[in-house]
Amino acid sequence: MNPAESPLRPAALRRSWMFVPGMDAAAQAAALASGADALVADLEEFTAPADRPAARGLIAALFARCRAQGAVAAVRINKLEEDGLADLRGVMAGAPDAVFLPHAESAAQIVALDRAIAALETELGLPAGRTEIVPTLESALGVHRAYDILAASPRVSACLLAAEDLTASLGAERGKDGIELHHLRARFLVDCTAAGVLPIDCPFNYRDMPALEADLRWARRLGLKSKCATVAEQVPMIHAVFTPAPDEVAAAHDCVSRYEAQRAGRRDAERIDPPTYNTARRLLARHHQFERWAAERRAQAVPQQGDSE
Repeated sequence: MNPAESPLRPAALRRSWMFVPGMDAAAQAAALASGADALVADLEEFTAPADRPAARGLIAALFARCRAQGAVAAVRINKLEEDGLADLRGVMAGAPDAVFLPHAESAAQIVALDRAIAALETELGLPAGRTEIVPTLESALGVHRAYDILAASPRVSACLLAAEDLTASLGAERGKDGIELHHLRARFLVDCTAAGVLPIDCPFNYRDMPALEADLRWARRLGLKSKCATVAEQVPMIHAVFTPAPDEVAAAHDCVSRYEAQRAGRRDAERIDPPTYNTARRLLARHHQFERWAAERRAQAVPQQGDSE
């Protein structure tokens, strides 16, 4: 099978979403080279209004390169009442896997985007319903209405929590420890989980790798498993934290087997408590998700009988 025909990475296993400017070919190449699970070509904040008409065609062509490398191909358009409809028409010929909508504050915005995408899918002969929607929550009002926004369309597969615009909306003070957003990130996780969509954690906008790792460890402890990035060098760290490591998997297997032996009557010097056991089981379940996905990719890559050599 051609890599471009590989199945789309499931939303639950998209650990990194790398944002790149619509007109910056070097940044796009670096993002692809980073191995990010998803690449998001941005037509809003990272592309000047005068450059958007040219950028739309470049982005539509970029999607094929994403899929050839097994990356989810996404785009962030502008609000529909601004340049969003023109953005959408300009990129849909490339069949984006997902469309990000900035400044989402109502279910009506999602319904309007759903209808616009559906019309273009029909016009361009794309499979109905294939294009996902990813709202971005960037204000107190958006966070307040999160569940309604996420439940507004079956196309909504994930949601992104902003950092800079959101803290500006709140009047918060920024810091590398991220304390000012901890409560909102926790609330965001609850809303997304309740709606059955992937929560994409806010970007870490400091060039400090130890601080990034601490932020990721906090997010993982909370239950977050996906992160937005605007710096390609952050992607390996995001993957390292959000993917169960071999030593963690081995320790989890040992924990589970010891707990189950203790429950069956064996006495050990170190007792395994139920919360530790349950955490280990969840880690193993996450590990098995990655293993199944890798096996599916390998199976899809094996030429079937009758395929051309």
